[in-house]
Amino acid sequence: MSAGGFVMSALVDFPDDCADVAFTRGMVENLIDQLRWMGTRRIYWNFYQEGLWSYFDQHYSKTRETFDNLGDPVAAGCRAAHERGLEFFATIKPYETGPSYARPASSPDNLALPGLPGLSGTYPSDQWALARPEMRVKGRTADIPCGLEKVPVHRIQLRQKDMSPVRIRPENIEIWTSHDNRRYEKRDLSFATGESVVTCPRDVVDIHGVPVTAKGDQVRALDLTDLHLMDPFIAVATNLDNDRGSFANTALEMVRVFGPRDRPLPTVVASHKAVSRPQRDLRTDDLEYDAGLGDFMVQLDVSHSRPLSPGWDGAATRDGVIAFARGRNEYLPGSLCEAYPEVREYWLSWVGQCIAAGVDGVDVRVSNHSSWTNTPQMYGFNEPVTREYRRRYGVDPDTEPYDLHVLGALRGEFFDEFLGAAKGRLAAAGKRLSVHAEMESFRPDATQMRWRSRPGNITFNWRGWLRSGLADEATLFGRAWDPDRLLSDSLVQEMLAEAGDAHVPVHLSRQVGLSEHMSEADKLEYTYRDGRLAGYCFYETASMYDPDTPVASDGRLNFRRGLLESIRDRAKSLGLPGVGKVSP
Repeated sequence: MSAGGFVMSALVDFPDDCADVAFTRGMVENLIDQLRWMGTRRIYWNFYQEGLWSYFDQHYSKTRETFDNLGDPVAAGCRAAHERGLEFFATIKPYETGPSYARPASSPDNLALPGLPGLSGTYPSDQWALARPEMRVKGRTADIPCGLEKVPVHRIQLRQKDMSPVRIRPENIEIWTSHDNRRYEKRDLSFATGESVVTCPRDVVDIHGVPVTAKGDQVRALDLTDLHLMDPFIAVATNLDNDRGSFANTALEMVRVFGPRDRPLPTVVASHKAVSRPQRDLRTDDLEYDAGLGDFMVQLDVSHSRPLSPGWDGAATRDGVIAFARGRNEYLPGSLCEAYPEVREYWLSWVGQCIAAGVDGVDVRVSNHSSWTNTPQMYGFNEPVTREYRRRYGVDPDTEPYDLHVLGALRGEFFDEFLGAAKGRLAAAGKRLSVHAEMESFRPDATQMRWRSRPGNITFNWRGWLRSGLADEATLFGRAWDPDRLLSDSLVQEMLAEAGDAHVPVHLSRQVGLSEHMSEADKLEYTYRDGRLAGYCFYETASMYDPDTPVASDGRLNFRRGLLESIRDRAKSLGLPGVGKVSP
């Protein structure tokens, strides 16, 4: 790729930019000016449907004021970019209608802005999905037993990851319960305890893919018996008051629950890990159930009296509590099923709004915040899918044995119908279609940190998108890996070869600040020198601001010290075009 053909770009995920800063039109122009000075030639801008801005209004202090100042943010950004000679692509996320965290049904947030129903509360959602909850991606009927709320819990087994001595004594164990997942109370219960050795049933890895326990290994376990618990939400903790625990495992592997006749009960699990409001205390707050955090490591024999602040991804290990609720969620939190014609038309209406805003293209991103679960293999059994499966193969996958790969391919066909229709509308308007090739999550050995961000039980036909001429461009989305690791991966190399054969330009999009050893300028240069990429995108601008003073006293946006300058200098040294001569 010659320097003249290589495009440096930046993505604006605008709710993050204006969460605490009320943007005006002048500030949007200043943002584009500074990115252009850095060398940016294209802007990507995440599109959000109107119904989601009500959620942003509730949780971010300045989004409503920003919306009042600008009107449609996509149109405002597009206008500012075009006035400065930059390309502008809107990024849509079809599977996103809201975040994958549940609020207690009785919480003030939910009473003010009701959400979609789930096992542990309600999920924030846009208004279209709120009116059609049955069009969310549905769980398999055979895997979602009914009436579990009437089945008592008789035994709880707690498993650690290895054969280390167990330092938890019977007098250390506490059981806390809640009727609505909003504040837990410690129960004065009598129960028996015993220690056992069990065999690990599978290879266990943590959320990042680090091995924890091998299949067949022996591990120590604690059994709490002689229980009769009917509470909807049950948590086990200890009274040990330190932060150096040894009873550790992933949340999913740590707890097993049994009912009458010692039959195992299906459950969803929680701890102090959370995707929103990470600093929680089970005595005053709710816990996060089935939110794609089950492979995070949990330490049980540590203090739970000091709230844990693990960050957005729950990176801290200690928790001091493991909790569960009987049953499964009937639907994914907010992702809509691609098999409904009404859903595809709803998504196409977003494409139409982007066209009306004047964009040069639409980038379709599969990853989202609405499909997070610990058991993605259970979902994708909506009536249009099962009906077509029965028609083709004579089997009802909702209740009978089925072929997982066939079901995934079938759902992928429905998604391709949407992409084909989007391509048609964009082409008719003289616009381009870009598709996200998210190889970190598409790969068969993806870790939970990556696969949780997209629906399971569906095959995204990225090879067909490239070979068929459907895609005008592609975005290689690399959230976790730096460019050197990503571009040397065998599946990524296959994708780039396919794109090269089909003459589809590929732009690498990489998270700003998430790196083990490469600066932002280094990522740009490495991508450029690889020679197979058409461009590099800095994802996202909200990660580029000065965290202490995002807006200077003169009203200009304030970026991290030296960041834009270092990228600009590197772009100039590489001979990339478009670097501004005068600082905005």
